[in-house]
Amino acid sequence: MKTALMVILPVIFGLGGCSLLIPPECRYLKASQGRATFDEVQQKLGAPLAKVDEPNGMRWLYEVREEQPTHRGTPTGFWCDEYRLTFEKNGVLRDWTHRSFFHGGELRPEPCQAGYERLAL
Repeated sequence: MKTALMVILPVIFGLGGCSLLIPPECRYLKASQGRATFDEVQQKLGAPLAKVDEPNGMRWLYEVREEQPTHRGTPTGFWCDEYRLTFEKNGVLRDWTHRSFFHGGELRPEPCQAGYERLAL
């Protein structure tokens, strides 16, 4: 019994820790895909940076920026996460993408994609 707990507990804590690395926006969008409406997404994520009408629905753009403080030799910089949401004509969230970019030294980089891209979680 004691050995089983020593194996199971680290696995449980490890899996729980991984959820801390996934941005809250990604967790929300993954859980809401195929059922959330314009209003529900806007209530959770706020107003989008841009909205584009398309023949089959609408596309929204969000950018979430976070400063990375300097720490023992690492440069100060800015993370910029870009979210592109696609809605169906009936207003339901159909699909979304997430890309993450790092900008070194700039306080408010424009545009978000001008930085170095990292693989998004």
